[in-house]
Amino acid sequence: MEHETKRVGAAAEPHSLAKCLFLHLAPGAANMAAVLLGFAALWNPTLPPELIFGVFANVFVLIPVQLGYLYYLAKKRGNPRWSLEGVVVYTRPLPWLRQFLWVPAILVPTAVVFVVLEPVSDWLEAFLGVSIYAKYRMTGVSEIAEIVLVAHILLSGLLVPITEELYFRGYLLPRMPTRFGRLKPVAHSLLFSIYHFDTPWMIPVRTLGLLPLIYITMHTHSVRPAIVAHCLVNLTNFSDSVSERLGTP
Repeated sequence: MEHETKRVGAAAEPHSLAKCLFLHLAPGAANMAAVLLGFAALWNPTLPPELIFGVFANVFVLIPVQLGYLYYLAKKRGNPRWSLEGVVVYTRPLPWLRQFLWVPAILVPTAVVFVVLEPVSDWLEAFLGVSIYAKYRMTGVSEIAEIVLVAHILLSGLLVPITEELYFRGYLLPRMPTRFGRLKPVAHSLLFSIYHFDTPWMIPVRTLGLLPLIYITMHTHSVRPAIVAHCLVNLTNFSDSVSERLGTP
């Protein structure tokens, strides 16, 4: 383990504060800009808004920006075509049993934080009242609504969490500036929360709720439990949408 820790530390040179802030926040800013541009140019009240913020922005901006930057760095290192070695640092393989144990160790405390702080999030949402989606509602019947929902689930429930974990936990987390000291995990969690510009009322609960995932990633030197946990959390968010489409209570 000591040798592994030295190897990980040597592979991840800390970023400057300015670079850290830019790399954490720029993908979210680009995604937000794409959503606003998409709504302004393409929105139609007979189409589901998820077509813009759940499909359009993810396919053309969020995923390409994050993965594209990782593979740009990999190409500079001379890696083979699909290798992210040395770019994504926390890639230590874990036995299936150990991974099975780490995932609930992430999900349980995260769920507790979200439940306990739900009143705070609700109050902040009502106080801020800044949802950019509020005025975009599907008023007609759309034949592609189900297709959009499936695409949204595949992207936001699977591909986006995988991409975010590779980029944020695999690449950015081990390169947090040294000036943060022991607060590196908290600073990273806060920046990841701010990166979700469309839901600022979730910053407190996301910052605290993400800490178990961050600490376990640092402890295991692996993004694998984080990827599984992140996908499960995002997929759970679609339960209401799926039930509504199926007409179940």
